Amino acid sequence: MSNWLIYTIGFVAQILFSSRLIIQWLSSEREKKVITPTLFWTLSLIASFLLFIYGYLRNDFAIMLGQALTYFIYIRNLFQF
Repeated sequence: MSNWLIYTIGFVAQILFSSRLIIQWLSSEREKKVITPTLFWTLSLIASFLLFIYGYLRNDFAIMLGQALTYFIYIRNLFQF
């Protein structure tokens, strides 16, 4: 697999992680209190999955382990609402 595609997957994951924070910030400002919308957790899960794929393609066990551990948090919070 080309390096270009691998880096694109990692970049998209980082964009999703950044966008979730912007969405949370805008939602909280609109509600005038701190909230965490369901979309925050959905984007977190998708971004984490992509970053896991990126870690796999780069043979980086540390990235894969970190993302695998966060799945449980994202899934728990996603289905808690």
